[in-house]
Amino acid sequence: MEHSLHRHIREMGWHEEYQQLCSNCIIEVLGSTIFPGPRGSTIDAFTSGPLTLEERTGNSDGAITSWALTNKPLPAISDLPSVAKSILTPIPDVCQAGQWSFSPSGLPVSILTGKLAADKVIKDLR
Repeated sequence: MEHSLHRHIREMGWHEEYQQLCSNCIIEVLGSTIFPGPRGSTIDAFTSGPLTLEERTGNSDGAITSWALTNKPLPAISDLPSVAKSILTPIPDVCQAGQWSFSPSGLPVSILTGKLAADKVIKDLR
């Protein structure tokens, strides 16, 4: 979602209503296509967009990836089957994790590589 659009909507004073509309539309589309049923059984829902990511993570303009995927070569491992290797370093017993350890970079990769690195450390300590 475009950061500048969300910023404009907030400046116009109807960001909360817009977020609710987006949430309702997502639930409606999912409920009428691949996940039948959530419309009537949804207890609570929330929507996060670029402004939420920007405020909570400090990522520029709420970005979830931080470099152009058109750059060759990419500065990190980018082959999905090799994601587990992205935590390895040339230093024995030292793992890496975080935004820049795998491409595409960003918040989801930070979470994934953090989990992979933690699992490896726990396994190695046993």
